[in-house]
Amino acid sequence: MPFFQREAIQARFKKRVDDIEKGYRQNVGILGPAGVGKTQLLCEFFQSISRNPKLLPVYVKAETIDGRQLLQQWMGAVLSATLLDRTLNIPKTLNGLIREAEPIIPKTVIAVKHLLKLLRQDKNSLAVKEMLMLCGTLARETEKKVVLMIDEFQAIEKLPASDPFLLLGKQMMIDKDVLYVVTSSSVDRAREIFLEKLSLLFGNFEVLELAPFGFMEMEQYLATRMPAHRWPDELMKFLFRMTDGEPLYLDLLLQKIEQMEILEFPQTVGSPALLDAFCQELFDRRGRISLLFEKRLEQCSQLAKLRGPYVRAVLALSQGRHKIIPIAAFIEETVAETRKVLKRLVEDGLVAKSGTLYHIPDFLFRFWLREVYQKRHASFLPEERILRKHLFDELNRELDLCSRMAEEDLGLRVEALLREFRNDGVEIDQKKQPCPQFAEVILLRHLPHSISSLLGRGSRGRWLFYLGQEWIGEPEIEKIVADLKHLRKIQGKVLIVLDGIDQNAKLIAQEAKLQLWDLRILNGLLDLYDLPKIILPSSQGIHESHEIEKSYVGSVAQDVPALELR
Repeated sequence: MPFFQREAIQARFKKRVDDIEKGYRQNVGILGPAGVGKTQLLCEFFQSISRNPKLLPVYVKAETIDGRQLLQQWMGAVLSATLLDRTLNIPKTLNGLIREAEPIIPKTVIAVKHLLKLLRQDKNSLAVKEMLMLCGTLARETEKKVVLMIDEFQAIEKLPASDPFLLLGKQMMIDKDVLYVVTSSSVDRAREIFLEKLSLLFGNFEVLELAPFGFMEMEQYLATRMPAHRWPDELMKFLFRMTDGEPLYLDLLLQKIEQMEILEFPQTVGSPALLDAFCQELFDRRGRISLLFEKRLEQCSQLAKLRGPYVRAVLALSQGRHKIIPIAAFIEETVAETRKVLKRLVEDGLVAKSGTLYHIPDFLFRFWLREVYQKRHASFLPEERILRKHLFDELNRELDLCSRMAEEDLGLRVEALLREFRNDGVEIDQKKQPCPQFAEVILLRHLPHSISSLLGRGSRGRWLFYLGQEWIGEPEIEKIVADLKHLRKIQGKVLIVLDGIDQNAKLIAQEAKLQLWDLRILNGLLDLYDLPKIILPSSQGIHESHEIEKSYVGSVAQDVPALELR
């Protein structure tokens, strides 16, 4: 997990625990892709508060076989909470937990027994209501605050009730002595739940987004994890491009490198070792990343009886088809049916939707689908050596691309992005952003302080883009505003800040009706259009690092401020 974000979220957890002990509750949601360490964070939080005599931690893993098993898990988690400080031999069956807990929390045990009776009578909706009330009962009986942690809380949907989240929202409003801490890897679905299903909690739920490593954090991780290895800059950029800083991928790849060489002295990592590690993890049948991706594809078979259209839709996206009509043509389905397929893939977290575009956010998964899975299934011969050689060559090509990108002018990288726009509508920070098609994109001039400007002309008017590669302060923004006055009839004005912007300069930019794109937004757009992200040296982006002091509150609160622009 990212070091800075880990510290920030742990500090936020501590503050929320202090608040509920004083009688003020602020529920917390942690969103982020699988593999960034949300479960580990919850487990550490569980351990830290289990020693607090005023609190009872309850941990529920919501991803279960079905709703009935989730009910069992929930009951077991509630009963286990009171046994943590009494015995190490906590029973592993629900009946055993009931026997052990009955002398300690008789009222809560009575509620559990009544819940089990409802299940035997197939009164499932009533059973779900009783289940959601258990933590409130436990808090009242023990006169302690309960911290209920629900890992992958979007899976509550499988509970046997007509609208489990509506019931959950109502119960949250009642349980003033229960602090809810939830996580989800299905970021879009979780946000939808917060906005639509838990809207009763407006002003009482804080949502933090946990991202993978930034480039600077990845550097620190490599130095800490492999102190005997030195990493050339081009290999670090290649590693970051391929993994996008995902801690799980990094960990598995580094384990491979460590298995290849046992070193007790400083040694430079070579490209053959790194490329071989990628080949083993992505191509070999027992490669752990390959197995992880195979398992991810298996989700498609759970979405419908015929999984073919779902797998083909994912393959279409990996090949750069991001709109409904090209995807429909690839999977040989109607537009209406394709829309249904994509909707299910988005709901299941395999695909993300940004305005009119669909994409797979995980670059390494896209690469594996295109260069391993599809090549292997399209081959007429069981010739693995040829396919492995092809993969090695493609990895080499990506490595060469990273080396060239480091020397390429960033203005040309932005120009290449603007030429990809096709009157698309995308979402940036949950706001709709038009991406008009330009018939012509020209570099106008270079301003002082590494600021360049580009003009795009198209049927939707003229758009002006300023690219600031260094920190933007008041003197720089005033030069940009002065330059704006030389051009008339500008439909859109965008300032791209790669190294951050002063708060006063930001206000001046907003006054001049300049849209602001930071490196994270720019890289998000580049990724949407299958263009390489911009990776800056670790010396850049430091102006955006800051402590989390402000409270981010709301039905869906703002994300944790980016501690390093990605």
